[in-house]
Amino acid sequence: MINNLQIFTQINVIIKKHYKRVHIMKKTTIVLFAFLFILNTNICYANYDGYRSYLRGLIALKNGNINLATEEYSKVLSFDKNAVSVYKELANIYWQMGNGKKALEMAKALEELDGENIKTNTFLGTFYLSANEMNLAKQTWEKILKLDPKNETATVYLAAYYYSDNKLQESADYWNKFLQQQPESSEGYFQLGLVQEKLGLFTEALESYKKVNELKPEAREAYLARARIYENKKEFNLAVKEYEKYIEVFPDNISILLYLGKCYFEEKRYSDAENVLIKAKKIAPNNITLHYILGMVYEKQANINKAIDTFEYISKNEPTSPAFARLGYYYALKQNFKKAEFYINKAIELEPFNHEFYYISGLNYIDMGNYEKAKISLEKSLTYKSDFSDAKFYLAMVNDKLNNFNATETLLKEILVSQPDNVRVLNYLGYSYAEKNIKLDEAEKMLKRVIEISPNDPAFLDSLAWMYYRTAKYQEAEKYIFMAINTEPILLDSTLYEHLGDISIELNKLQQAWLAYAISSDIGSDTSKKKLKIIEKKISQKDINEATIERALHNFKRIIALKAGYKLKIKTPKVKTNSFVSVLHGNKFGLKVSFAQKFSMPAFSIFLKNGTMQFTPQAIKDIIPDNVLSMLDFVNFVLSKDFEKMLYSSQITQKGNTVTYSNNDYLIKINKKDGTFEELSKKGLLQMKISSYKKFNKISKIPSKMVFNSKIDDFSCIIKLNSESFPVQSDFNIKDTAPDDNKSTGQD
Repeated sequence: MINNLQIFTQINVIIKKHYKRVHIMKKTTIVLFAFLFILNTNICYANYDGYRSYLRGLIALKNGNINLATEEYSKVLSFDKNAVSVYKELANIYWQMGNGKKALEMAKALEELDGENIKTNTFLGTFYLSANEMNLAKQTWEKILKLDPKNETATVYLAAYYYSDNKLQESADYWNKFLQQQPESSEGYFQLGLVQEKLGLFTEALESYKKVNELKPEAREAYLARARIYENKKEFNLAVKEYEKYIEVFPDNISILLYLGKCYFEEKRYSDAENVLIKAKKIAPNNITLHYILGMVYEKQANINKAIDTFEYISKNEPTSPAFARLGYYYALKQNFKKAEFYINKAIELEPFNHEFYYISGLNYIDMGNYEKAKISLEKSLTYKSDFSDAKFYLAMVNDKLNNFNATETLLKEILVSQPDNVRVLNYLGYSYAEKNIKLDEAEKMLKRVIEISPNDPAFLDSLAWMYYRTAKYQEAEKYIFMAINTEPILLDSTLYEHLGDISIELNKLQQAWLAYAISSDIGSDTSKKKLKIIEKKISQKDINEATIERALHNFKRIIALKAGYKLKIKTPKVKTNSFVSVLHGNKFGLKVSFAQKFSMPAFSIFLKNGTMQFTPQAIKDIIPDNVLSMLDFVNFVLSKDFEKMLYSSQITQKGNTVTYSNNDYLIKINKKDGTFEELSKKGLLQMKISSYKKFNKISKIPSKMVFNSKIDDFSCIIKLNSESFPVQSDFNIKDTAPDDNKSTGQD
């Protein structure tokens, strides 16, 4: 049975605005009732006893004496069986008294007596609705429309009835009919939008909600309805616009702030998400959902420490298995495997049959190097979900680590039965065959299939290259290893360069082999470091010195992205001053250097990219000292392609571990032992010495101390590293860069 409250909820606003009829027990004055009685009843006016009983009934009802009112109204009917108003009163009274049977008898009698009257049917429709007799109500409203096809009350009630009965198309038809009669009804368009949304007619629903705000700009529900549709369609950018309009008017609505934060998150606008969620946090500091979304934002920003703090709060205030599992994941990222194990086990305690938690546990044990425990966890994961291919894959890998390749092969082939094009499985099995020098024909078929499916994956290209190496097809091997190394973005993997070195030796390209082993050892391969020492004995110093240029440039370019702060000590014949600069670097973005404000100089920034230099504000260029400008020009040159061309065309000399590259204008010194720049000079003008480096991440080093000296005056600048971090995407969304530069921001 349809709940009549659903219908009342939908039509209440419209009925209030467009209709003033009253279909419930009268509560006006006695005089008004008497007046209505004279105008609207069919009681014989000459029958004084009937009239007197009716007035007594009115008075009793006014005084709350329902029994006396019922008795007097019943007397009226004994005098006049056609007293329409009395049937209405008695129907309502009996229903209030809980005598539904008697109330319906009165309604039926009224319908037989005055069933062609629109006012009477309007009363009956409303009465049946309140009595939860929905079919009778529906029949009555339909009857009204036969008598009066343009009756708005009946149209609205039928639209709401069909909506509640989930007959959505019929509901939409009635709302459209109503709006033809009342085209300025914002409430009507809103109800139509709800029906269309439920029908999946999202474009039409959006138009209806748009019409609501055209008629009634302050109707906030329409903004939210549009945002809801956009969110469901995953058009989060459009949802954001609607939520932002709402927040402008109602800035402290915690629910909408959460929705907006979630949409920013989905749009990867993590800084915006963080800002709006922190605002929400001030309003509702204990909202767990808010903390959860904020923690996910911190994760995406690679701010794992803040993510941990947020989920620690959640785990203490509302301890749930997902919160514990998330903490376990974060601590694993921090390589705090013991703490990761602790939280993952807490998640398992709360949900001992959750296959995903055992899977995470297995991965954590793999990172710990505890393959026996990893095997137990992954087997439990498969106990609770036998078709969990990810768990099966890592269990295969663990068995391989435990020298049980037969089990590895069996598990991987099980996955391929249901997922014949699973590239990860095909690659692992094909590479394993190549590494073990077995089933090479099968390995080639598998790895070629992988490349067909994923032609630009460096790991897959490396596997195929290694298979060709194992089958002595060295030209093919070289082709695919270079394809792997030169993927975009360039994969900085020591194994790739080590494989290139091995392949190059077989092709008798010893200089190329030396360079490959050097780069691999710089990235961190101890095996390549040993191979480098062996190959150095077989090639000339000239070849090594030529290859050292490329090694140094490779190490220089390995800093893909950097956010750092440097302290400056500047000395001139007239001034000694300390300053601070922040540096933002991205391979595609360029380099932005921001100078802090000093008493004699406002804050400013310089953007360097592709040999160009842009000042913000532009006028600052006119007041920067010439020696500082010279220093910046030199840095700009070092970042350009011209610098690389100059190195390759230079004369080469060597003294100890230092290799010097020079021409008429420049002199560059590189440490041959580790492939780092020691000195960069513009002859007769400027010299930059890099005296120390700091390891930035697993594969990169950044200058930690530099000294600039001018050759034409006593200007010097000592630059020391103060702080460094890996930037997040939002750091590159800088408004003061040139328009073309903005296209690449945030892509690194």
